[in-house]
Amino acid sequence: MAGVVHLVKTNPALAPLFIFGGSGIVGGIAYIGHCLANGPDVVINKTAAEKPWNRIQPHENAKLWSPNKDFWQDRKDRAEQLKRQA
Repeated sequence: MAGVVHLVKTNPALAPLFIFGGSGIVGGIAYIGHCLANGPDVVINKTAAEKPWNRIQPHENAKLWSPNKDFWQDRKDRAEQLKRQA
């Protein structure tokens, strides 16, 4: 770390390189941590259900964004009709 500070003091034009490069590295690590903590495909908790993706019902949309929202609403309506009939 002291070497980087000395390098920036002797050549101040390198400061933006270290600032933006360092913030990119920190942002990348933070994104990986976010995906590990909140991602539906990542299983870290070994005591919970072994396959959490099996909890998703056929009428539930697991995507972040879906251009065809009517499709999922129709599937949900059909699932509710089948529940009422049974």
